[in-house]
Amino acid sequence: MKMTIERANKPNPQLAAYMHYVSDEGINLDRFVEQGGRLLGSEEAASLAGEFPALREKINALRTELPLFARQLEFLAGFFESDTGKQVEQARNETAFALLYAVKDNDMMPDTVPGVGYLDDAAVTKIVLSRHPDVFERHCTLHGIAWSDLIETEDTP
Repeated sequence: MKMTIERANKPNPQLAAYMHYVSDEGINLDRFVEQGGRLLGSEEAASLAGEFPALREKINALRTELPLFARQLEFLAGFFESDTGKQVEQARNETAFALLYAVKDNDMMPDTVPGVGYLDDAAVTKIVLSRHPDVFERHCTLHGIAWSDLIETEDTP
């Protein structure tokens, strides 16, 4: 099944509800990312690749205002696209979760809120990168990408 922006904004009910969930204890984004990766169904992960044109459009729209966040999303998209099934499953699933979360307009903090709408998206992306540095650094080395260009904090929203 092809992933569309509409479908990305309505993933499986359990995952969709989770993307808006805030526990009584507050938000632990590290745990949020880990659990989101676990909840990600194979259908969402597999169909994400079909929505890359829309994802790239969103990334391009972010380039001027949030260049680091745009580079990070582009890197994760490239990582996901290049996966041949040999990547660490947890890193692959959490990458897919971060990309789906970024495509989704109405998540914990709607992207349309001026100045802060991408804070949660950027935090989820940064956490995914920080949870699997060895996997991502290896990918960078293989593809001639400077890992340091992805972890700088010049424009975190």
